[in-house]
Amino acid sequence: MDIQELKTQAQEALENGDLAKAKELLAQIKSVKETEEEQRAIEAELAELTAEEEVAPEPETEEEPEQIEEVEVEAEEEKPAEDEDELRQDEKGEERSMKEIQDLTSKVQDFEGYIRSEGTEVRGLDTTNGSVLVPVEVSTSVLELKDGQADLSKYVTKEAVGTGQGKFPVAKRAQAILATKAELAEIAEIDEPLFNEVDYKCETRIGQIAFSNEVLEDSQIDVVAYAKRQMQRMVTNTNNKNIMAVLNGFAAVNATNADELKRVVNVDLDPELDVKVVMNQDAYQVIDTMKDVDGRYLLQDSIASASGKMLFGKEVILVSNKVAATPATKAGFIWIGDLKEAVFMAQRNEISAEWDKFDRYSKGLAVGIRSDYKKIDGEAGKLVNFTQEA
Repeated sequence: MDIQELKTQAQEALENGDLAKAKELLAQIKSVKETEEEQRAIEAELAELTAEEEVAPEPETEEEPEQIEEVEVEAEEEKPAEDEDELRQDEKGEERSMKEIQDLTSKVQDFEGYIRSEGTEVRGLDTTNGSVLVPVEVSTSVLELKDGQADLSKYVTKEAVGTGQGKFPVAKRAQAILATKAELAEIAEIDEPLFNEVDYKCETRIGQIAFSNEVLEDSQIDVVAYAKRQMQRMVTNTNNKNIMAVLNGFAAVNATNADELKRVVNVDLDPELDVKVVMNQDAYQVIDTMKDVDGRYLLQDSIASASGKMLFGKEVILVSNKVAATPATKAGFIWIGDLKEAVFMAQRNEISAEWDKFDRYSKGLAVGIRSDYKKIDGEAGKLVNFTQEA
C-alpha cells in the first residue's frame, strides 16, 4: 500500500473519530517512508557503481571521440541532479502532508484530553468566554450529518454569517422586464427590489452531553466519537425543529384528495420553483395507500430521492412524527414548496463546549451553537391542511 492511500485512510479515520486507527495508520506511513528512503539509498549506491563502471578509463584515441565521450558523461551526470530535485520536491510534499495529518491528530487528541480531564486540560484548544471551541476537524463532521435522519437544513438557504446579528440579502426571482428605451433617453428604473433583506439574530442554543465515569476512565472508548454522535443528533434536532416552526407559518390551503394536492403543485405555486414535498409519517402512510383513477399508487419510486419516493414528480422529504406532529383533526403534516426560497438559516460555524456538572450524579459537556431561522418568501410554499375524504 502506498503512502498516499495510507494518508487518505488516516484522514477518513480522523473524520470518523477513530483516533486509534488514525494513530496506527500514521505509524504505517512513517514505516513505509523509512523503507522507501532505504530503498532510494540502495538505488543511489547502485547508480554510483554503474556510473563508475561506465566511466572507466579506456585507451586514448583521437581527440574527437574523447570530446564526445565527455559530453555524454556530462549529460549522464546532469540527469541525477534533475532526479534529485524532483525527489526533494516529493519529499517536501510528503513532509507537508505528514505534518497536516499529525496536526489533525494532535487537535483531536487535545479535545479528547479536555474531555477525559473533565475540562481542566485546555492545551492546544482555542477558548472563548470560558468555553473551548470544538476543533474544526470534529465540528465539520458534526455539521455534515452522516446518519439516516432527515436533515432539513440541507434543503434550505444556509449561510455562515460573520456577525451575530444583521441583514442578509437573498436574491429574488425577478418579475421585472426590460423596458423600451428611446434614443438618448434615460434608462427606466426597475421598481421591483431584486433582493429580500432577511433580518437575522443568532441565538445561543445549548445542549448536554453526559459522560459516565466508566466512559471517561476507559482508554479503549473513543470519547471524541461519542461526543460527535451526540452533537450530530442535537444539531440536527435543533435545525429541524426551528425550520419546521418557519414552515408552519406559511399560508395554508385545504386538500382532501389527490386532485386537490395536484392543484397545489400545478396552480398555487409558481412553476419556476424547485418544489419538494415535506410530509410526516402519518401523511406518508395515507398517501402511500392512495391510488389514481388508473389504480396506480400516487407515490412513485425514485433513486434520486433520500426517501426513495416522489409525488407528482416532486421529491418527497419524509420526517418523523416527532419532528412534525400531525395537527388535530388532520390526516398528517404536509408542506409543499421550494425550501431554498422559503427558509433562511444563519449559522455561526463555531461549536463551543464547556465542561459542566449537571446535577449530583451526572456531568459532561454543555455544547452550544449560534443560529437563526427566518422566512424568505411567503409565496415559495404552502402549508397543506390535509384531511381524508369520508
